[in-house]
Amino acid sequence: MLIYDTEENREKCICPSCASYPLICGGEILYCAKGRSRCEIEIKQCICNQCTVYSENKLAGLYFCDRDISNRGETLIRSRRAGEDEASYIKMLHIKEIADKGQSVISSMGSQKQMPFSFEQLHFLPAQLFRIPLERDDHINTKVCIGPASQKPLNLSSPIIITGMSLGAVSIKLKLIFAGVASAMQIAFNSGEGGILDEELDKAASLLIGQYCTVDNDVDMERLKRVAAVEIRFGQGAYPGWESYLPPEKLSPDIADVRGIRGTEPIYSPAHHFDINSTEELKNKVGWLKASTGGVPVGAKIGCGNVEKDVEILIEAGVDFIALDGFGGGTGATEYFARENTGIPVIAALPRAVKCLIGSGVKDKITLIASGGLRTSADFAKCLALGADAVYIGTAALIAVNCEQYRVCHTGLCPTGITTHRPELTSQLIIEEGIRLLSNFIKVSTEEIANIARIVGKDDIGKLASSDLVSLDKDLAEITEVKWLNGE
Repeated sequence: MLIYDTEENREKCICPSCASYPLICGGEILYCAKGRSRCEIEIKQCICNQCTVYSENKLAGLYFCDRDISNRGETLIRSRRAGEDEASYIKMLHIKEIADKGQSVISSMGSQKQMPFSFEQLHFLPAQLFRIPLERDDHINTKVCIGPASQKPLNLSSPIIITGMSLGAVSIKLKLIFAGVASAMQIAFNSGEGGILDEELDKAASLLIGQYCTVDNDVDMERLKRVAAVEIRFGQGAYPGWESYLPPEKLSPDIADVRGIRGTEPIYSPAHHFDINSTEELKNKVGWLKASTGGVPVGAKIGCGNVEKDVEILIEAGVDFIALDGFGGGTGATEYFARENTGIPVIAALPRAVKCLIGSGVKDKITLIASGGLRTSADFAKCLALGADAVYIGTAALIAVNCEQYRVCHTGLCPTGITTHRPELTSQLIIEEGIRLLSNFIKVSTEEIANIARIVGKDDIGKLASSDLVSLDKDLAEITEVKWLNGE
């Protein structure tokens, strides 16, 4: 029930006469209309239900002076206390929301759960005398090749690739920014789910990795034949093993038209490919895609879970590249329970995948792409040192363009224009400026990766190795198989 802040209601309000009224915030009134107090409430008693405004408007509940509106904007709950554990409060909030709406809680972006290990606990070992560091003007090779064993390898100027983001999860303007950056810098970008735009193909088809998804509507073979590589999408780090979700709030008419969808219901993409249920079926799919696209690299994207078993199947199927997306990777929308409780971080999965590729004798034939919560050039370089050939960036790219992590991607109300289709909001996104900003971020990040190679005495980013790293944590040293602080 919406209560109006009128002179009549103010005269009826009895908030200031309540024992719980925060005197240091004197002057506040009509909490049921204006929201909670700016002060923390000391719970003594509540007289809300004795107020005429309360009875006239048939309100329910007490302590309006201490109630916040949940993220969904419909569930009232007491405000979080100073010093109160945030995780415990969020659990209470989610129980309230689930009970109120009868639906799972939807969340966006990557998990903020703190992992026991992070890339911050890995440092590079600087070259001094044992190996000589290189100077700023010494040339460093930053080029990478996706699918070196394929008929048409994809050669790139940087190991940084813009990851797939579905059409609908992000605005069309953002897609055009990605294509513009790829074209200007000769780096790769991924179409994501939801189909491929003509504008993406026209701008940078020779750098586009087309995603082959679980939804038939999202796969246009005529457009897929024009891309530079194909990625069979099995999962992603934000919700591996679970279906993709596009809220109805994000399904604008132009997005629905491109995706070949009618109606305004939410879109759920299956968690797996119904025609890929065995290694043999995957091998046939990979072969068919290679033949259909003229021999471009064909790879797969998986969330990090049963790493060795999944990678072994992909090796046997003959893929040209593997993208590992770890816990903490971003998403436009998914259920909170899935995002917070599935998968492992890429820092743990990457060394296991590398060992598997080496053991099968295909490390130099199958490109390994790492992703999931990577933000800085140091993160990227550490992935390369652990055995990745390239990295995907998602959230970092969004932040570079305009994102400020409001974490409302799933609502269609993104104030920066990144994950919305409302014209009044996408007007905040200027394509030319977005291209400039993201190009700067990728250019500087690539230069910093090259500088890290100089620091450890390497003339090629592809020569970065785990022997160039030291772990500040003994358990992480064991997981990543790099040296600990004692040199062993």
